[in-house]
Amino acid sequence: MAIATTQLTDKKIKSAKAKEKKYKLYDGGGLFLQVNPNGSKLWRLKYRINNKDKEYAIGTLEFFSLSEAREQRAILRKLVKQGIDLNEKKKADKQKSKEVEEKKENTFFTISQKWLKSYESEVSENYHAKLGKALENYTYKKFDKVYIKEKPIAEVTRKDIIAVLETLRAKGLQETAKRTAMILNKVWKFAVTHEYVPHNIISDIDMPIVLGKREKKSYPTFTKEKDIKGLLLNIDDYQGDYSTKMALKVLPYVFVRSYNIRHMEWEEIDFKAKEWVIPAEKMKTKTEFILPLPHQVIDILKELEVNALSGVYVFPSRTYKDRPLSDNTLISALRRMGYTKEEFVPHGFRAMFSTIANEKANEEDGHSYTAEVVEALLAHKEPNKVKSAYNRSEYREPMRGLMQWYADYLEGVKRG
Repeated sequence: MAIATTQLTDKKIKSAKAKEKKYKLYDGGGLFLQVNPNGSKLWRLKYRINNKDKEYAIGTLEFFSLSEAREQRAILRKLVKQGIDLNEKKKADKQKSKEVEEKKENTFFTISQKWLKSYESEVSENYHAKLGKALENYTYKKFDKVYIKEKPIAEVTRKDIIAVLETLRAKGLQETAKRTAMILNKVWKFAVTHEYVPHNIISDIDMPIVLGKREKKSYPTFTKEKDIKGLLLNIDDYQGDYSTKMALKVLPYVFVRSYNIRHMEWEEIDFKAKEWVIPAEKMKTKTEFILPLPHQVIDILKELEVNALSGVYVFPSRTYKDRPLSDNTLISALRRMGYTKEEFVPHGFRAMFSTIANEKANEEDGHSYTAEVVEALLAHKEPNKVKSAYNRSEYREPMRGLMQWYADYLEGVKRG
């Protein structure tokens, strides 16, 4: 015959003193109070599941009084009768709680910033800064009722993304919406890779429908010789800052991106080889680029070397000699010369070269170089890395030849 357990009382619990070894005070129904050598008192429940005896920690006496511990016993015993293992349930609940907290912490802002940091080594410093600004300006701001910045990324829906993109499109920023969609796709790929989300929701969106038909973007430029002549003469007559003027004099002959001309450093110029070695971290393609320099550019650089305003940058800022020209300097200079943004922008020098070099290929007064050489000079990224390396080596001399032909062409146009 089973011996009945004498139930505990508040007085007995309070008077229970710590001993050298832990001991138990039973209340019946599997509930007992464990008194530890350090004086702590813990409520525990003994239960049997799947033919195994187990113990479940309810909590300390500090948080559960005798009556509250008995209430917990009643609740827990019902769960055991339903075939639920209390310890396994506790683990599952803890894991679920952890996942909920992680969801709250892993907001779109947090994950997009982690992606941006991881992407830093993949692109140029200038392009990386632009990506950060794009996130700030087009995804972190509140659009009507849509605000995804502080929303857990796992809870951001396709409707949220579509609302952001459609808002940009409605403002006439179709190209911005397209670039934003590309950035969001990269963020979600990163999130899937690192298991912050189970699926890339951006890939499920029919972008042509959301963004509308893509309008091909072309930078305003000049291709008529009378316009080119006027531009080159205006640059020669520019009365502004010396460093800015010299940058504008070099840019037509090298037609690189604005960032590259502004950040040109003396250590990158090889006067003997007549080359400009642009390091990988300054290139959009993240690949070192060697640009042959025609003698017209070498002459300008030698003049600049004599009148060097900085020991680091070829075209330093007017205000701070240890910094390069600012982002808007060249644009402002063109505006001072009377050219509107609809007529010409610094990037237009690249479009000018591309158009003329392709149109003059195999012409009587043109050149004999291929379209591949034109693309190589524009430093467009070749998807195939092996082919890209091969092309850079194969086209080195043709690139030099086409660079000199183009420089001579511009000189001829300027002289009329």
